[in-house]
Amino acid sequence: MGDKVRFQVADIFLPTRDDLPQVLATAQELEGTVMDFSDSGPQPCVFAVVDVIAHHNVVLPVDKLELPGPSDSSERPEPQVG
Repeated sequence: MGDKVRFQVADIFLPTRDDLPQVLATAQELEGTVMDFSDSGPQPCVFAVVDVIAHHNVVLPVDKLELPGPSDSSERPEPQVG
């Protein structure tokens, strides 16, 4: 938790695009900070809760997150459990 991540707006699971603030819904890519993880049935840490602009939280699949970096790599963060 606390990792800065980058993701495509199209990958947001919750809220729906129609329920996003206009400034977020019209963007293609956003950055934010991982605040928490959520399970999906028996699978742990499938979704991440990410804090974005103006403290709006969005939920998206962990496998859609990228770590922003100077080399613009597409590394995916590993969930920190526990």
